[in-house]
Amino acid sequence: MTAKGASPISTAIDTSFSDGLIGFCRTFRAQPLAAETIRRSTDAITDTLACMVLGVGQVLEPKLRGALFSTQPLKQVLMQFAPAALRLSSTDAQGSAALYLGTLAHAADFDDISHPAYCHATALLLPALLIRGAALRVSGEDLIRAHVVGIETLGQLGRRLNTAHYERGWHTTGTFGAIGATAALAFLEKFTDEQMHGALGVSASLASGVRQNFGTMTKPLHAGLAARSAILATRLAEQDFTCAPDAIEGKFGFMKVFGGSAPASYAKDWGQPLEILTETGIGLKAYPCCAATHPAIDATRALSKKISGTSVEDIESMRVGASRFAMQPLIYDIPTTGLEGKFSMRYCIASAMIDGAVKIGTFEPDQIMRPEIVRLMKKITVEIDPLVADDHEFAAIVDLKLKSGREESLRIDVASGKPGNWLSHTLLKEKFFDCLSAERANSKTGQVLFETAQQLTAHASIEPMYQALIQTLGETPVS
Repeated sequence: MTAKGASPISTAIDTSFSDGLIGFCRTFRAQPLAAETIRRSTDAITDTLACMVLGVGQVLEPKLRGALFSTQPLKQVLMQFAPAALRLSSTDAQGSAALYLGTLAHAADFDDISHPAYCHATALLLPALLIRGAALRVSGEDLIRAHVVGIETLGQLGRRLNTAHYERGWHTTGTFGAIGATAALAFLEKFTDEQMHGALGVSASLASGVRQNFGTMTKPLHAGLAARSAILATRLAEQDFTCAPDAIEGKFGFMKVFGGSAPASYAKDWGQPLEILTETGIGLKAYPCCAATHPAIDATRALSKKISGTSVEDIESMRVGASRFAMQPLIYDIPTTGLEGKFSMRYCIASAMIDGAVKIGTFEPDQIMRPEIVRLMKKITVEIDPLVADDHEFAAIVDLKLKSGREESLRIDVASGKPGNWLSHTLLKEKFFDCLSAERANSKTGQVLFETAQQLTAHASIEPMYQALIQTLGETPVS
C-alpha cells in the first residue's frame, strides 16, 4: 500500500525503441522491395565484399589472424569458414569468423558510411549475416532485407542520439553497431518478438568503441566486434538468456548511459521512408580515408584539373573551410603513418592536389613523407568556415592561391558516392577490382564474386557468392 499523500511508484517501463524496431520488422517482412532499395543494398554489399578482400593485404591481417586463430595459415583458417564447416561450428568459432571479416572490411577505411548514425554500416552488418546466412542457406533477398533492417536500426539510433553521442568520443560503428548488427541478424533468422527483445537487450551490454583509437588498427576492430556481438547476442537469446526488457531505453540502459541527443529535425518514423532510401542513409566511399575529407578531396581534384600544367611549387597557399563536425574525426594534423594519414585533412588534400587522386596506394608508408607532400602540407590551412560550419554531411570549401596572384575556389556539398552523387556501375566495378589488386583483376573467382553480388535477388541461396568470397580471400597475397 502507498503511504498517504505519496505518489504511487510507477512500474511502467520504456521499451519504445525495441517495440518500434520489432513493429517495423513485422511490417517490412511483408513489403515488396523497391528497385532502388535493391540497388543501394546490393551495391553496398558488393562494395563491402571488395573491402574485405582489400583488408587481407593490410598490415593488421596477420596480427588479427594470429590473435584469433594462432599460427594457422590463411587458407587453413578459411576452410573453417566454409558453409559445411559453419553448420557444425560453435558460437565462438562463428563469432571469430565474423570478427575477422568485419575487421577486414573496415581495415582500409574504404567501406561505406551511413548517416545520421555516422557509422560504417555494411562492414559491421554483413559479416554476421554472411556467416549465419551461409550456414542457414538464406536467399539473396533475405540477405538484402536483413541489411536494410540493420541500416534502419542504425539510422534510428542516430536520429535519437547524434551528433552529441559521437561528439562524446564514441565510435558509433562499435556502439550503435552492436545493436544494429544484432537486429539485422535476428531478422534474418526470423526470431520471434520475444527472442528479438532478448537479443537486443544482450547487445546493449556488448556495445563499445572509442574514437581515441582512430588512426590505429583498433578502429576497424570496432566493426568486427559489432559483428561478433550479433552472433553472441542472438545465440544467447535463443537459449532464453535473461536481460532487462528496457536494456536499451531504461534509466541505466544504453541510451542514457552512452548518452547523446539529436535535433528535433532528425526525427523520422520507422521505415517512413526506409533509412537506406534517405539522402544520407548509405554512401559508398570514393576514397580510402575518413569520409570527413571527401567533399574537400572532390573540390581539390577539380581545382587540380583547373590549374593543370601549373607546378605545385607555384602554389602560394591553400585553405580548406570545413564544418565543425568534419573536424571531429580528423584528429591528425601532420601524419607519420598511413593510418594517421586517413584522418588528416592536410595530407589528403596535399595528395589530391599533387597526385590528382586519392587511391589505396596513397596511404602506403613510402608516400606519407614525400618531400613535395610535406612542403605542400605546410601551405595548407584547415579551419571551420561559417558558410558550412553547421553542415553534417561534411560540406567543404577549398580556396587556392597561386604565387602569380591567381585565385580559385570551389565548394562541394555532396561527396562522390552519396545518394545524390552515387557511384555508377562502371565506377563501382572499377573500385571493386582496384580493391582486389592487379593480381585479381582478371580472376575468375573475382568476376564471380562481383556478378553474384550484383544479382543477389536472383539467387535462392547466398552460398555461391559466399563461396566466391572465401575463394577470393584465399587467392589474395597476405602481408
